[in-house]
Amino acid sequence: MRIIPALIGSLPRPLGLAKKIELYNIGRLSEEKLEEKYREYTRRAFEKLREAGVKVVTDGMYRWDDIFNPLIRYIDGVEVNGLFKFYENNFFYRSPVIKDEVSLLDNPIPKWVNIAKEILEEVYPEATLKAVLPGPVTLAYHSLNEYYESLEALARDYAERVLAPLIKELEVEIVELQEPALASELSRATREDEVHISKEIARVVIEELGKLRKLWVVTYFGTPQVVPKGVILNVDLVEGSLPEGVSGEVGLGVINARETKMERTDRIRDRLLKLSGNFSRIYVTPNTLLDFLPESVAWRKLRLLGRLGGE
Repeated sequence: MRIIPALIGSLPRPLGLAKKIELYNIGRLSEEKLEEKYREYTRRAFEKLREAGVKVVTDGMYRWDDIFNPLIRYIDGVEVNGLFKFYENNFFYRSPVIKDEVSLLDNPIPKWVNIAKEILEEVYPEATLKAVLPGPVTLAYHSLNEYYESLEALARDYAERVLAPLIKELEVEIVELQEPALASELSRATREDEVHISKEIARVVIEELGKLRKLWVVTYFGTPQVVPKGVILNVDLVEGSLPEGVSGEVGLGVINARETKMERTDRIRDRLLKLSGNFSRIYVTPNTLLDFLPESVAWRKLRLLGRLGGE
């Protein structure tokens, strides 16, 4: 069994980059200069991930304000509105308001992924790059639905009319879907009269996307209630547990990304050893997005993660 350190989702946005984005937003920095900074900080992130020994990476999502934006600005039928708390965190997102049938518009996301891919090939060619997108179930739960007859219909259209065409454009081997709703939302859907997405529909829409590209489905803030087939399921072992039916390759969130206290590698190794007979390959990851931590602490946690790698 191999243990491979991997990054999921985003890195904390560096203060220097945040200041440049602010200058751009008030018209004091050109788009060309901002693009230079995005590339500079992406390169820096890949260099630090190489030094940490993290083998599977994302671009840090520095161009994203949260896991939904800017994608939802490139969806027809959607308006962007308000700030909402992202689960029980001091972290906010802008919500998509569904006004009409959703469909994907022209967008720069494939270009951004290609830029990151080119930088990675120069800086850290041994690493594998994942593109990151919000999953259809989580998108549906975090939308203000003013058009569709059900959340299930919305989740299907998000999958078929937005994510599927976008995934086809991405020139990467693996697409990561952020799907905390598979744990947090589905575990709360206990009453028949609640507006929710059934576990069966959630499984089907993700498995259909999995036919287009290898999927890495990231869940957190609980135990996933759905185990899609043919994907790498990433499970939060800090605030949840492994569900039944997971086999083959798995991602295990063993580093607490919502607490600054550092973990002990010996205790994590002992836990992984107990699970080693169940999987052909284990990817060790943070349990959730690293945005919840100060940047310096996030990098300390990633270096700790890198020390867990090996046979």
